[in-house]
Amino acid sequence: MNILKAIAVLGTTAAIVTACGGGGSTGSGSPVTVTSGPQTGVLSISFSYGGVNITAQGKSRAPASAARRPSFITPGIQSLAVYDGATLIYVANLNLSAQQQFSTVYANSAYTVTPGTCTNNPTTEVCTLAIRAVVGQHTIDLISYPAPQTAGANGGPPAFTGVISSEGETIANVSSNVNSTASVTMLGVASNALLSGPDEAAYNTPVQFSYEIWDSTPLQILQPGSYDNGPVTITAVPGGIVTISPPTSLASPPPSPGPQSFTVTCTNANGGSVSVVLQAGSQPNTPYASGLAHTTSNYSSGTLEEAQLSCDAQPANVPITVQSHRTAPR
Repeated sequence: MNILKAIAVLGTTAAIVTACGGGGSTGSGSPVTVTSGPQTGVLSISFSYGGVNITAQGKSRAPASAARRPSFITPGIQSLAVYDGATLIYVANLNLSAQQQFSTVYANSAYTVTPGTCTNNPTTEVCTLAIRAVVGQHTIDLISYPAPQTAGANGGPPAFTGVISSEGETIANVSSNVNSTASVTMLGVASNALLSGPDEAAYNTPVQFSYEIWDSTPLQILQPGSYDNGPVTITAVPGGIVTISPPTSLASPPPSPGPQSFTVTCTNANGGSVSVVLQAGSQPNTPYASGLAHTTSNYSSGTLEEAQLSCDAQPANVPITVQSHRTAPR
């Protein structure tokens, strides 16, 4: 269960799309061709997701080619929504193991979106797409889901299903008849966690807990970038029974897959039971899509995982009386 959703920033150039008449949804990987305004340009976006070793994750994906076969898998992204400010401009389902990975679900007729491809690198899956839009500054938001989407009535926007797994935003300028480039750092949404440790601990004796923070796919979130709804906090409820170290507030995910750890020490001489809790925010730190409302059905609740620990009381100091005998001299 290691993987992530964390993201690298990579720039790449996609093909320039020539606008012409028409509009609406298209099939897998096909350009969405619509009427463009008098002054438009193309913005090529790259975004990437980290990958991890198959043996650690215990899962596999169908390879697209022999060169992509081996030692890691990609995130569990199955659909992607693209916004320009508050305007939804494109939705696609993704199959990262297919020859044509993007399958258009919805396309806004005011834009032309051309899906690119997703390719494997040693630790990342890099995807690209190109957007033809009117000249000027644009705020582009990408939102990933762990489930495929279905178009609304008459090819309209879908009613998104699934808890958002990652989000990213970039501000870029579109120039007339120029292919501009931009990259997006996708931030993983902390939705689940793996947490393990002992059920019982002696007074004043440190014990170790291990954990992994997952997105909704669920795969481990890795660097670069911070948690979309971070920091992730580690607390014990009720207070006053244990201490936790080191840090109890985690702004950034780890750089590589695998368990992390922290130490819990029972410090109350009377002992007691606590819940060790991993938590994050129930809303993102960035107002994506110009304040898009994140509902409980589409965003993490913020409670990731908890474990129970029983602390023993301080051992009592019981005096021991030893009866001495004097031997009479002979």
